[in-house]
Amino acid sequence: MDAVRIRVAGDQVAAVLARAGDLGLLGWVRIAEDDRAVTAVHAEGDGDAIASLVASLDGAPEVERVRAEGHEQFAVRGVAAGRFAVTGSEDDGFALALEVDGAPRVWRLRKAPSMVPAEKRGATASKPTGAWPEGDVWDAGDYEQGGRVAWPEAIERGHAVFVLRGEKLQGGFALQRTRPPLWLLIKRRDAYAVATPR
Repeated sequence: MDAVRIRVAGDQVAAVLARAGDLGLLGWVRIAEDDRAVTAVHAEGDGDAIASLVASLDGAPEVERVRAEGHEQFAVRGVAAGRFAVTGSEDDGFALALEVDGAPRVWRLRKAPSMVPAEKRGATASKPTGAWPEGDVWDAGDYEQGGRVAWPEAIERGHAVFVLRGEKLQGGFALQRTRPPLWLLIKRRDAYAVATPR
């Protein structure tokens, strides 16, 4: 599998997302963090498909060969979504709260979230009350929405992908509904994932 990083002038996020999907590529697209006038892309897949994506871009893209990261889809990355917090303790259980449209959506967990992809955590969705959960803060920070579907629709559909920027929790996660109100919190396989608990 080939992999490249691409930088190209202008906001070409929507076009890249559509074209990469048509070509069966994996990875992500976002507005570059260091320059809002640049689109940044990480694309993985067949070399010919990657070449077709590069050829479809407007302007003169900069292309750099990189190591594949093992993405499972092609999605928009870096859409700022708000803040998150994990509160609680091993004795009392935990709560994961994600700010969605200015108010927290909360999932209760028996165990702390894990950075190990194989350690899925059962979660129960709480009815929205507009209040952040009480208790000791275990971790907190900002997060970005991910995936192909915008929030809050992704949550309503039952599969929400996001990137946490906390002290203990970093990188990609997903909430997958199994049956209402039950969900699984899953660490995605990325550079922040670990093979065994720390």
